[in-house]
Amino acid sequence: MSALESARSADDAEDTAARLASVTWDAVVVGTGMGGGTLGHELARLGRRVLFLEKGITDVDPASGAITGSYAEQTFDLARLTDEEHADRLARAGRSSAWYEDSTPGRKPKRFQPISGSGLGGSSALYGMVTERLFREDFTPRGNFADVGDSTVPEAWPVKYEEMVPWYQRAERLYRVRGTADPLRPEDDTDTLLPPGPVTARNAALAEFLSGRGLHPYGLHVACEYRPECATCETFLCARACKNHAGNVCVTPAVQELGATVLDRTTAVRVEATRTRVTGVVARRDGQTHTFRGRVIVVAGGALQTPVLLLNSRSEDWPGGLANDNDLVGRNLMRHFMDVYLFRTPVKKSVPGQTKEVSVNDFYLADGDKYGTLQSMGHIPPYEFLMNYSREGRRLLGPLHGLARRPWRTMMQDRFIVLAAIMEDLPRAENRVLPADGSGPRGPLLQLQYKVSDQDRARHRRFHRRVRSALGRYTGSLLPPVHVSGIDMNTALGHQCGTCRFGDDPRTSVLDPDNRAWGLDNLYVVDASMMPSSGGINPSLTIAANALRVGHAIHDAL
Repeated sequence: MSALESARSADDAEDTAARLASVTWDAVVVGTGMGGGTLGHELARLGRRVLFLEKGITDVDPASGAITGSYAEQTFDLARLTDEEHADRLARAGRSSAWYEDSTPGRKPKRFQPISGSGLGGSSALYGMVTERLFREDFTPRGNFADVGDSTVPEAWPVKYEEMVPWYQRAERLYRVRGTADPLRPEDDTDTLLPPGPVTARNAALAEFLSGRGLHPYGLHVACEYRPECATCETFLCARACKNHAGNVCVTPAVQELGATVLDRTTAVRVEATRTRVTGVVARRDGQTHTFRGRVIVVAGGALQTPVLLLNSRSEDWPGGLANDNDLVGRNLMRHFMDVYLFRTPVKKSVPGQTKEVSVNDFYLADGDKYGTLQSMGHIPPYEFLMNYSREGRRLLGPLHGLARRPWRTMMQDRFIVLAAIMEDLPRAENRVLPADGSGPRGPLLQLQYKVSDQDRARHRRFHRRVRSALGRYTGSLLPPVHVSGIDMNTALGHQCGTCRFGDDPRTSVLDPDNRAWGLDNLYVVDASMMPSSGGINPSLTIAANALRVGHAIHDAL
């Protein structure tokens, strides 16, 4: 069996899928991202027979047509591509071409294509590699906020921070996380962190400026090898094997060294179950339908697509959707409020990559309320990305490409450094994900409904005032940093979570403390949908650490 199953012809594809569908696996894992990839690797390491089902392409070799080291949008002119050609380019760049619809009540419905992963490593293959632990206080979230309004945020997670520490440590070792200690969290161990990458002149100057403003910068925790000419590759596939993501850290070793199997280009469409047990995953591959069976089924398609899969798995035993007796699947969607601050740097020399270096948490908990973190974001995207990201953008920016491309690079990309302000949003029952029709090339796969609460909006204003006051004017600039707010941008998805939350009570949660669906003996969910609160920091490391924890619970159950 080859390391990564990818059939050469239609007949081979059908034979491969049929052969794998004839096996009863210890675990069938839907998705190869941070949750599914990490858990599958751990189960394989423990001697279990694991089958990964991945809807995207697992071959990331440029010789086979994969697009690495740049945005897919830098390789084409959208006006010259058909929808099918565009979908192919995105697939070869590890991106999903699925359409979503923002159907929030009170808004005009809007269809969009978010930047999400589809392929080896899922969205972790595109992530910015930030792998930070949640704060200790995040595990008792409700008491952190001055006003929660009608939020469903719980008093506590079903696991304590102390229980997660050994799993955080293992995840940091597994993903080779680099960084320095946060001076505001002196109680956290940092023994598992590798030394940070070399600090560029721009970030050194920025850290000095932040320290001079009374803040406490430290080396951002990133799962990066910082090889020569590292570009930190946020939102596109890495070309130099710098990025430690679930695909190359977990899935490929699980297949090549531990006996696991991955079947790509395979889309799960529903999960079959009796009243108490899951019996198989029905999936489509190259126009054929197959049912894959395992003693345990693990769903890890992400916080948007996992609930849609469960809701589409209706049956006589589960008329409202699988694991959805209490109408909680898909609810409590959170997506973080992501603002950016653009600093015009006094360091004139352009430095490619290595921009994910600095973080400050002085705003995480302040004056009896909870805000979030401020951290390096990376480069401003190139003009070609802005122009080719959507048909609308192509019509507006395409005619100016010849004139604007070079000034955009020299005036914006080469002279600005970007910090992202990430603020925790609170879960609310009416913020949710629902299945959509999905018919036609532009038919939406799912619809989301998300409205910012009055309490979150007021807290976001206070957060921005605090950041603006603390930053002041950057050294060498006549103006304060340029601020771009993302609070109302439902289409700018990055840290979505919460749609299948775990908890201690089946009346208020979808999953039990071991991430097993209430009422089902062998269905588990291990992606970001399990989070009952979003925290104020990137969720990647928490997803990986929790997947390791759940992997051992599944192994014990088997």
